[in-house]
Amino acid sequence: MKQRFYTYLLILSIILLICMYGHLHTGFSDMSTADLLRILLGGGSDVENLTVFDFRLVRTILAVFIGIGLALSGAIFQTISRNELASPSLLGVNAGAGLGVVLLVFYTGSTTSLGIWTLPLVAVIGATVAALLIYFLSYRGSATISPYRLILTGISMSAGFHAIQIVLVTRLDPNKFYLVNTWTIGTISGNSWSHVWLLVPIVIVLGLFLYARYMELNLLALADETAIGLGVKINRTRFLYLIVAVLLAAFCVAVGGSIGFVGLISPHIARRLIGADHSYFLPLTALIGAILVVGSDWIGRAIIAPDEILLGIIISLIGAPYFLYILAKTKL
Repeated sequence: MKQRFYTYLLILSIILLICMYGHLHTGFSDMSTADLLRILLGGGSDVENLTVFDFRLVRTILAVFIGIGLALSGAIFQTISRNELASPSLLGVNAGAGLGVVLLVFYTGSTTSLGIWTLPLVAVIGATVAALLIYFLSYRGSATISPYRLILTGISMSAGFHAIQIVLVTRLDPNKFYLVNTWTIGTISGNSWSHVWLLVPIVIVLGLFLYARYMELNLLALADETAIGLGVKINRTRFLYLIVAVLLAAFCVAVGGSIGFVGLISPHIARRLIGADHSYFLPLTALIGAILVVGSDWIGRAIIAPDEILLGIIISLIGAPYFLYILAKTKL
């Protein structure tokens, strides 16, 4: 198992580096590999430095960490619900964050009234409120939360949030509508190094926290009776990881928009490659998520260059057929 893990780790790391290179290389101006290396090593002009560092490198780094954050969030949702169809977008977290953003734009007309922290703050509040509602509605007087009830409640709440969102969006003026529509589809263009310094530490800290507690996550993936018998305080532990997963998803969608399917596909592929042991499963899930987002953004920028297709559209074109495949293979 360990040898298999390191083999997959090496292969996925190489694929990610290739995607990152292609992502950095793609843009309005052509650059050779030699030029790109020269600029990255500090030998570029002001215009070249602006192009590579402030536009392309920012976007590449954000794509990597948004992919990691959404993938890990999806992995935790699938673990605590013990269902491979669970993900932030299906369980109402993205919808809650999206509703918060729509309310912000509807009443203020801006997503930066409090500076760079505005969107993350609103997205986290919206996602947390949605997650808490789903969590407590899933109790229904039981001693423990049924994973299936958690998923069904999440899907129902997500539909409700989207309905409210649509009602509000139809009353927006064209400028506000464009802002909300772009964010809802999902894109990482137009971000800055401030967004990198905001998102990267959060993803790293929460990712390391999850990896450090992989044994507890392994126990949480077992049947409730077994986990309780092994000393896991099932409801409290599930709630803790729910909050961690919500924070990861909320900060990622705050920066990259309401990107779907990453949290669904990445853990599913990783589980097929290496199994459900979280010491192996989480690193591969993170790498696959990063590859999916970086690769999709690269394709979106290259396919109709110099124009681009929004990131969320490309991921949906990849994710929707894969979701149908998972659905067909899953016994409900």
